[in-house]
Amino acid sequence: MAFAPAVAVAASRSFGFTAAAYPTSSPSRTLQPASSGGARNQRRPSIATLCLQPPSASRGAATRLYVRAGLSFRTTEESLRNAFEKFGDLTEVHLVMDRVAKRPRGFAFVSYADEEEAKAAMKGMQGKFLDGRVIFVELAKRA
Repeated sequence: MAFAPAVAVAASRSFGFTAAAYPTSSPSRTLQPASSGGARNQRRPSIATLCLQPPSASRGAATRLYVRAGLSFRTTEESLRNAFEKFGDLTEVHLVMDRVAKRPRGFAFVSYADEEEAKAAMKGMQGKFLDGRVIFVELAKRA
């Protein structure tokens, strides 16, 4: 038997198809997808990669805390300040408000002057009750 070409079709990432002729006498060859050179998002990191990166070592990222899990509608910036100030010097308390309903959206940000104070507050307030609701505290991610 002589050399008999076989035609294989490979799908590329750009949804085009490329036909390639491979000899049938060489079983060790494997069919590879055709390189289109236009694959999307090759230069940009994925969203999962961005989310899994640790917060930067800048001072602001390690001292800002995110208070989540449905703060009560009765919660005020003053009640947040009273609950968190026992762990250190607060530089910012920001209760995120709904513009239409004029009430808290259920989460807030608290910033400390020092990283150790922020870590102590995160450990001390995790799973505690604030205005009748259990709150969870974690490091705020950069936007």
